[in-house]
Amino acid sequence: MHSHPAVLTKGLTLLLAICCGFSVATIYYNQAMLPLIADTFGVSTAHVGQIATLTQLGYASGLLLFVPLGDRISRRTLILAVLCINFISLLASATAPSYAWLLVASTLLGLSGISAQVIIPAASDLSEPAQKGAVLGLMVSGLSAGGLLARTVSGVVSGWLGWRGMFALAAALDVLLFMAILTRMPVSVSTSKLAYGALLKSLWGLARQHSTLRQSAIKGGLVFGALNVFWGSMAALLALPPYGFSSAQAGLLGLSAIVGILCASTIGQYTRRHARLLERVGIATVLVAFILIYALGPQGWWWPILIAATFLDLGNRINQLANQTRVLALDPAATSRLNTVFMVIYFIGGALGSACGALASEHYGWQGQALTGAAFVGTALLVTLFSAKTHKSTPT
Repeated sequence: MHSHPAVLTKGLTLLLAICCGFSVATIYYNQAMLPLIADTFGVSTAHVGQIATLTQLGYASGLLLFVPLGDRISRRTLILAVLCINFISLLASATAPSYAWLLVASTLLGLSGISAQVIIPAASDLSEPAQKGAVLGLMVSGLSAGGLLARTVSGVVSGWLGWRGMFALAAALDVLLFMAILTRMPVSVSTSKLAYGALLKSLWGLARQHSTLRQSAIKGGLVFGALNVFWGSMAALLALPPYGFSSAQAGLLGLSAIVGILCASTIGQYTRRHARLLERVGIATVLVAFILIYALGPQGWWWPILIAATFLDLGNRINQLANQTRVLALDPAATSRLNTVFMVIYFIGGALGSACGALASEHYGWQGQALTGAAFVGTALLVTLFSAKTHKSTPT
């Protein structure tokens, strides 16, 4: 893949994982700030959820339009280009004069926040076969850290500088990320000579060719959708009685991702041999979280919500690792495009979860949120059981 042999050292692996975290954080900053944004523009809880939904849909579109180019041009060049767009989008968000403007900026923010999904196949290609699961686990640890950074820091900073100040700070962080990629990421050469149109068309061909890709992406998207049912409406629910939490207090729930960060690399080491078992464990963990929310969410106790948030993040990461490791092993010459198909469906699921969670929570509170999330993860369980029966020879 590379113009000269590149070694994925521990230092480079860690740096790429950190870059994954900073990249993906840009699409999650808004979640803990939604009540503040709603107050600024005078919109309802359900309507302000559109910001998270459009960011997720923009991300899915960016995956579709940009990530396949990682098989066609230098991945470093691709990342630097989308970081420039991301920087502009963050500044546009920080200075948005109207709610409509912010919706457009949020869509562009998601569209350009895809750097991590270019880094992940690059790291996978640089690693030895026996290392791929552990390397992917570390990249996912970076993604989890990005979610923690986004939800916790944005909650705290927005309480101090306002939500506009948080977006401005995120733009400054993009500059640091740009410099890290420019100076440290290896330069790659293309593994495909397909024209851009043919490259996009080949995504459909890969999806038709690999049933494992289709089913893994659907399972991953449904579980991620369940996670976003919670995070897309959590801050709004916590702002209401009996909690009355500020954005800063709600953002602290992002610390729940610490467990997933610490466990992801270790979990990744077992994905090659125990992928099917792990995805069931992930689904079960998410389901337990929503049972906890249904039973105790309306009571006004913060600790069940923290435990549920921890289970949700851990369960989603376990499920993602099991499915994504399987997908990236299907065709070494098309890892960027395989990752594109997986992650487009993954984030479409996330966008649906954000939208459904906001609506259910506004009308039915914590229990509406819990039932909606359980519906997403229950469907994932049905797909998992079906795929196990129809694809006995699927690689694990």
